[in-house]
Amino acid sequence: MITLMRRQRRALQVGLLLVVAAFVASLFVFGTRGFDGGGPPDTVATVNGERISFERYQRRYQAYYDAYAQIYRERFSSELAERLGLAQQVVNDLVQEALVVQRARAEGFELSDEELNARIQAIPAFQDGGRFVLKRYEEFLRRRGISAAAFEDEVRRELTRARVEATVRGSVTVSEAEIEQAFAMRREEVRAAWALVELGPLVAAATAADSELPDYLAKHGDEFRQPERRRVQYVLLAEKDFTKPIGDAEVEKYYAAHQKEFETPHQVRAAHVLARVPDTGGSAAEDKARAKIVDVIRRAKAGEDFAKLARELSEDPGSAPNGGDLGLVSRGEMVPQFEQAVFALKKGEVSPEPVRTPFGFHAIKVVAVQEGGRKPLREVAAQIRGRLVAEAAEAAARARADAIGSELRAAKDFGAAAKALGLTPLEATLVKSDRLAGLGAPDVLEEAAFALTVGGVSASVKTPTGIVLLKSVQAIPAGVPPLEEIKAKVADAVKRQKAEAVAAERARQLAADAAAGDFAAAARKAGAVTGQTPRFSRAKPAEKLPGDAQVAGLETPAGRVTAPVRTQQGYYVLNVLERVAPDTAGLAAEREKILRELLNRKQSLAWESWLSVARQGATIDVSGRLSAPRRG
Repeated sequence: MITLMRRQRRALQVGLLLVVAAFVASLFVFGTRGFDGGGPPDTVATVNGERISFERYQRRYQAYYDAYAQIYRERFSSELAERLGLAQQVVNDLVQEALVVQRARAEGFELSDEELNARIQAIPAFQDGGRFVLKRYEEFLRRRGISAAAFEDEVRRELTRARVEATVRGSVTVSEAEIEQAFAMRREEVRAAWALVELGPLVAAATAADSELPDYLAKHGDEFRQPERRRVQYVLLAEKDFTKPIGDAEVEKYYAAHQKEFETPHQVRAAHVLARVPDTGGSAAEDKARAKIVDVIRRAKAGEDFAKLARELSEDPGSAPNGGDLGLVSRGEMVPQFEQAVFALKKGEVSPEPVRTPFGFHAIKVVAVQEGGRKPLREVAAQIRGRLVAEAAEAAARARADAIGSELRAAKDFGAAAKALGLTPLEATLVKSDRLAGLGAPDVLEEAAFALTVGGVSASVKTPTGIVLLKSVQAIPAGVPPLEEIKAKVADAVKRQKAEAVAAERARQLAADAAAGDFAAAARKAGAVTGQTPRFSRAKPAEKLPGDAQVAGLETPAGRVTAPVRTQQGYYVLNVLERVAPDTAGLAAEREKILRELLNRKQSLAWESWLSVARQGATIDVSGRLSAPRRG
């Protein structure tokens, strides 16, 4: 919850409408670059003949951009946006929105003009003293350079989509029988004997003749396909070789010039109890949630343990198990309503009344207060010294790299030139990674290598250990390498294929023999490793048995033998010795949790099913390669 409040603070200040956030945030001027590197098209996509304009794409892109900027903060940039595939995400969102609105319109779900007017007039940005002011609305439109018709169409679309999704999800129910079935499935316990036909020894015993390798490679080439690569020569100027001592005077000078770096903000350690208000709950839901928090505040002020109340009553799954603890929070990290309330409290105080935020109603307690201030020099001197040493070493290494770079670029023999300069030339093959967007920083050496033409030498490249200069020696295209290069890997694959076949057959025979007679004897005949599990369930898995084997055991009646189960270690066969029905007395304690899980799962499936129907037979055309609008 605190993470959500921190990340969504700016968007939530604007209101509940994503489209309003998009317009309020769109303060910059877009340039002209859009698709295929040329000027922007008038239409970015069509959905069943309905066009999605480039103007709408621009606004939605900005809304996405701002949302990601809240998540990644200072790490976010246009380059990261491109790696995240932001442009494609935006068009996918607009296309799905069009499909939803089209089906909603056909089924009578679209907002009426009266409903639209009421919702727009309720937006706080257009109000003064709680009353809608037409001039504010017109000024808003004028400053953003958008017509009332375009804005109202965007709002109608967003609210229609929200209404449809809420209706579809709200139509889902969970029966008592489903809850009981889920509880039984989760808590029913099984005890089993198991036998494992191990792959390892069979692989070690297998052989692969040279004559078998070409045929295997021809049939399984994709197993050995490699991405595009670059073979490079490089030299490393390690920063540790350029370190020099830093005197006290330099440390003191840095401290005096950068005092703000060593200031700590005023922070409070807060805990809360949350009562959520559903988006479609209406005034009754508001009253119910508020009453719940009023009672929590009353009980806390009467002396009950706040952490215990949070564990028992809070609807924030992130903090409730920790007694509602949100950790240390600073100004500017939370939604405004929560921030105003929490920084008005002293240590040990509980908010005098419920605090309303977009998440619901909160009871807030300040557990501790950490006053701000500047750390004294003695506490940060070592930190400053380390920074100055590192910065000086990096600067010296980079200066040396810049000085020798021209010589290495002009040299016909990179390695010989490097040795003449007293450096050790090294070689490596770098792979072009298909790194998942947002799941790791790009490899700077990889980027430098693939930016070079063959024979080119890079500029200085900063790495964690020093400065690197590298030369591209060979470009190796993606594909399956010649057999000679991967002979050992192909031979290993052939051996494993043979071992897999032997293990599968032994496990199949083991299962057949065990079903007809003695499980232990069948396991010995197959040369399998054996053992027994304690009782386990879906809620309490067995520690050493692989998950797929456990599932097979849980789905097999007592006294029966499972079919062979393929795992990384080999093939498991289980003999289910005992099944123990759950104690239904425990259902009451888990009913709400199971209900929420089942409801969320069924709601998601219902919404996906509704979307799937909307997609069926749809004609969708996206206009070329997507790129981000240029910001000027």
